[in-house]
Amino acid sequence: MSTAVGFRAFPDGFAYVVLSGTQSAPSVGGRARLTVPVGQEHGGALCWVRKQVVEMLEAHRIDAACIKTVEPMARKKSAKRAQIEGVIMEALYTVAGVECVPRIKSQLKRDIRDFKEPARYLTRVLSGSEHLESLNNVRLAEATIAAVAALPAVE
Repeated sequence: MSTAVGFRAFPDGFAYVVLSGTQSAPSVGGRARLTVPVGQEHGGALCWVRKQVVEMLEAHRIDAACIKTVEPMARKKSAKRAQIEGVIMEALYTVAGVECVPRIKSQLKRDIRDFKEPARYLTRVLSGSEHLESLNNVRLAEATIAAVAALPAVE
């Protein structure tokens, strides 16, 4: 059974969701929205992010990873988010040998085989699943969609 993790970085931390199974039949293995401790310098915050990713990898055997990355129009405003994304990607590759693929909404839509609606409706992937409905919130939705996209369409 395949296990995938999806990420969504924020300027102050990140969210992750671990799913097993397939895109059409996923099961939740873990999830969290983690915020950098108050008072951290930026370098310390990036070190903290890496430590959290390593701890997640110690708890879950991951086969695939995807990160919902900054949309092109927002890149100039999100330098801290982009740096956190880079730390996540580096930690996954260095610690677990897993290439974390960055995806914007249109690419996530393409990667989810049975989703035929416009990319702006991607949260419907979650509302259409009894296992993922509880993750359809502002804290975890994009990380969950990234995890779904990283799962195989069929086993």
